[in-house]
Amino acid sequence: MKKLNPALQQFQDHYAKRFTKVDGKSVSNKNGIKETFWVTSSMLKKGNHPRIYHHGKKTKDVIVLSHGLSDSPYYMDAVAQRFYKEGLNVVMALLPGHGLKEPDAAMEDRGLDTKWREEIDACIAVAEQLGERISLGGFSAGGALCYNAILRKPRKIKGGLFLFAAAIDVVLVKNIGRVSFLRTITKITDGKIIGVGRNPYKYPTFPKYGALELGDIIRENEELGASKKIKQPVFAAHSIEDKTATVEGVLDLVKNKCVNGIAFLISANVAHGEVPLAKDIKLDTKQTVGPKKIPKANPDFEAMMDSMARFFKNRVG
Repeated sequence: MKKLNPALQQFQDHYAKRFTKVDGKSVSNKNGIKETFWVTSSMLKKGNHPRIYHHGKKTKDVIVLSHGLSDSPYYMDAVAQRFYKEGLNVVMALLPGHGLKEPDAAMEDRGLDTKWREEIDACIAVAEQLGERISLGGFSAGGALCYNAILRKPRKIKGGLFLFAAAIDVVLVKNIGRVSFLRTITKITDGKIIGVGRNPYKYPTFPKYGALELGDIIRENEELGASKKIKQPVFAAHSIEDKTATVEGVLDLVKNKCVNGIAFLISANVAHGEVPLAKDIKLDTKQTVGPKKIPKANPDFEAMMDSMARFFKNRVG
């Protein structure tokens, strides 16, 4: 049996601590990617697993990407492939509580926000072996977590911060999460969190308790970012019609919280969860729970990623 690259082994070992049993699978030369490394488990839904896109060697740049609340690495897959094509190795995290067939207990863990921070840190440790300069990127809650990692450990990240519909300001969860009693009530109103629904890459119902945990991250970001600007270049793509995470929060970050940043605003009728998608998500019609509306591709996806590539070349690389 071929011995794994040390970074890939470390990635697999990390998830082996979380799941009962994991399997590492390496696929060569698929979709133009020299090596795709998947970590799978019987506890995970198909296609929801963490992965690494690897050039087969340590590259100048590497990026850690994080998905959002209630979804999975699939949501960042098209973004990841574009970064790979730009010459980066790509590490795709799976946040605790996500991608599971049965997520109820894991998604109501009182230490969930801490475990999310630890997940990003663990993937950064893997990335250190895969590239000389680390960038971070995230969708929705993943964007908030990547911003949080830079605020906590700015010297670790020498590359840029790439945000896609980032949850920089979500007023509702940011405010109500302050009251511990409301967290208890929220667990009750959440009921049993179901993992499998019509959308194969996202939970069929939104976990309100997880949203309160995200509120802790957002508040910490505001506190840590209040007195300093981050030096890492920031690229922030956002729909102006986003009803979940306000565009104002992202614009404030680009204008006031970083030294070097741009916002790519999407004016088309693009929902929050559609910003990182290059193609529509096909729903599982055999399932009876979850939204019936098909998550559509972002019509400006290619223009968005072309802008990202220019930004990376000119301000990071």
